[in-house]
Amino acid sequence: MEAKGVMDAADKMVAPLSGSSGQTVDKSSGHPEYHESPYRWVIIGLLSFSYLMVYVHRMCPAVLAQDLIQSFNATGAMAGLMASAYFYPYALMQVPSGILADKLGPRLLVTICMIVASVGSVLFSLADTVTTAFMARVLVGLGLSAVLVPSYKALTAWFSTKRYVMATSIVISVAGLGGVVAGSPLGWLSEQIGWRGSFQVIAGMTFATAILVWLLVRNKPQDFNLPAVEPTRTPAGPVKSMPIGQSFGTILGSLDFWLMAVWFFFNGAILFSFAGLWSGPYFMQVYGMSKTTAGNFINIFSFGWIFGPLLFGWLATRFPSNSRILGGSMSGMALLCLWIYLRNGSMAVIELYTFNTLFGLLGAGPAGVCFAAVKERFPLQIAGTATGLLYVFPMAGSALYQPLAGAILDRSGHLKSGLGAEDFSILFIVYVVSCALAGLAGFMLHRKNTAEIDLMAGAPATE
Repeated sequence: MEAKGVMDAADKMVAPLSGSSGQTVDKSSGHPEYHESPYRWVIIGLLSFSYLMVYVHRMCPAVLAQDLIQSFNATGAMAGLMASAYFYPYALMQVPSGILADKLGPRLLVTICMIVASVGSVLFSLADTVTTAFMARVLVGLGLSAVLVPSYKALTAWFSTKRYVMATSIVISVAGLGGVVAGSPLGWLSEQIGWRGSFQVIAGMTFATAILVWLLVRNKPQDFNLPAVEPTRTPAGPVKSMPIGQSFGTILGSLDFWLMAVWFFFNGAILFSFAGLWSGPYFMQVYGMSKTTAGNFINIFSFGWIFGPLLFGWLATRFPSNSRILGGSMSGMALLCLWIYLRNGSMAVIELYTFNTLFGLLGAGPAGVCFAAVKERFPLQIAGTATGLLYVFPMAGSALYQPLAGAILDRSGHLKSGLGAEDFSILFIVYVVSCALAGLAGFMLHRKNTAEIDLMAGAPATE
């Protein structure tokens, strides 16, 4: 009864903001009146900020890597493993989170998981051994694992099909600000209160976000007695769910799914192993930067993440070929990694700024296009499951490449005494090859039309 009272109170508080009139039917026609509510911007704003906090947690090891290595007397592989502990549960939970998003709804799922992440961040700040730090990061990853997929699920109800790509791109763009927060501001904060105090501040921000999501977010417009955005996205009657076995068979039997999985695996692996962890030591040890200066350069990645998704979302609305966008972006990443390999340790400041901007732009920019490609290829009732399955792969790539990069750097024997440019050469070669493979997978992706999706769902094809 108490829980119901809290939910009713929250509904009464928020309903006026939604513009709800309690009228969802056009009486003159007898059919539902479909349109997008202005309240969708509150929904996307809060869900975007939630994913921003995911990026803060994900990217903070880069600027704090040296502190963690010194505090725990860790090797490169150990530091990579400790940072990547976030990604293991994150990857494993993507399928369950997709199913839970379909069954339980985004509001409750995001709220609970953000609270779990805040607890994990506090425990990490109190850790005194690598083992306890590893387990705390596992808890953080477990909590944050069910934020993006449920958020995208909610956006399918609040935004029309033609605006969905841009909506998903906005989420990723706003999340890019999390990378800014985890750059020089976090570097400055850690210099003031230490890395442990910094993680406690992050935990407080995460908890506050969870409360706001619970109070203000709803799974669909109908929860406010608002009309659905369009008949094909949220029909008035109940939607018949697809059995889990059939869902998995439909998804895993698709060649396009596996091509997108390969693309996303290497995309996440390169993006988060370098920008999310080893870029900090690279800038500080190879170029002799201070923590704050290195944080400023790490921030540049984030500006690419902020504007990249908007740029690629705009391109996707004007050019129908997802394969060219996905293949071209990772081919561009391969050229970038070749550039830093050839100019390793010798880049001028303007070159570093240019490299970091393009790295963030091409790395994070097309992610929304890839998620939209999933939505185009699978029925709505398994959209959450398909998105969750796909999102396993960038997290798995990140979990593998962060410690792999650390192990490569350990071979030099210079991790604690000071890494040189040549110590990163092998790592950059690995990046070039990985990006080339992802680009090839992207170019092999073919376009699927709406009629094919309707037939997959067992529904009559529509024009």
